[in-house]
Amino acid sequence: MLSLNQKKHIYITSVNLINFSGKNMIKIILSFFFIISPTLSYSHSQLTEILPRENVVYSKTPPEIKLKFRSEVKLVKIDLNNINEKNQKLKLNLDSLNKRSKEFVIPMPKISSGKYNILWRALSPDGHIIKGKSEFEVK
Repeated sequence: MLSLNQKKHIYITSVNLINFSGKNMIKIILSFFFIISPTLSYSHSQLTEILPRENVVYSKTPPEIKLKFRSEVKLVKIDLNNINEKNQKLKLNLDSLNKRSKEFVIPMPKISSGKYNILWRALSPDGHIIKGKSEFEVK
């Protein structure tokens, strides 16, 4: 059986551990940041540029599809679809996509005026799948 003084000591100690004000809160935040920061540096590679650009109307067909990433990725899938034709998939020359790279350039096939989307999927350096899309229009 605990004495009254022992119970008070346990209560005060537990209250002090729960007190997140001032210096304790700063210590907790800094500890969390240092624990999580290595994870952030190894996060998924990001797409830094895509051509044709999202929601742009072009007066003539862009000559190529270009994807640039922050780090080397393996592009595992890319589709060009004609939205006007019920997402008709157009054939792309994917010969240059067999290895990891920061930049991929794919020749644009002959396309007529209309709305299109590019759907892509890549394997990031940390092994995660990243994906995205870009819609554009040719007048």
